[in-house]
Amino acid sequence: MQRVCRLQTARNNVLYSTEEEYYRRAVYVPYLDDFCNSLKERFESHKETVASLQHILPEFCTKTDFYSLEAAFNLYEEDLSHKEDVQREFMLWKEKWSQENSENLPKTAISSLEKCDKTFFRNIYILLKLLAVLPLSVATVERRFLSLRRLKTYLRNTTSESRLNGLALFSIYRDMKIRDEEVVDKFASVPRNLDFVL
Repeated sequence: MQRVCRLQTARNNVLYSTEEEYYRRAVYVPYLDDFCNSLKERFESHKETVASLQHILPEFCTKTDFYSLEAAFNLYEEDLSHKEDVQREFMLWKEKWSQENSENLPKTAISSLEKCDKTFFRNIYILLKLLAVLPLSVATVERRFLSLRRLKTYLRNTTSESRLNGLALFSIYRDMKIRDEEVVDKFASVPRNLDFVL
């Protein structure tokens, strides 16, 4: 068990009676608190946009109007192909699903995307695609940066950018099979305009 000091200077001086109680108070609860706070900080700014984009789902669009999509529309305005048609498309989309029975309405972005005609509802299709691919976490991106930290060490400080990119791709996609013949064909090909002297 950790020693309790009389004068607290550089560490937590948590009162405890068992080892389990000490680690719960000094490590586990502060870790959970920090984790919850970082999640709130990271996703609080996107909360309004995602909630707004959710109104495009047939389950919600029948009960709402176009102005509930305004935050999402402002954020993804550059991604839409015909911005002036978005409001009309939304009204037609809403009319289409208001005639359906509530049990038959698609509940997810992917199921809505499957039932969306992309030639008729161009902007709705793009917004549904954006909603379907919104990441729930950024763990995969952070894993890639960690692999870069492992590759670009002090000893490899002079590695060129193209070589570093190649090493990173090898490290990240290590489950892909690469045939030896492909590598040999790519790097062993001799330029035709060079004459070699034997």
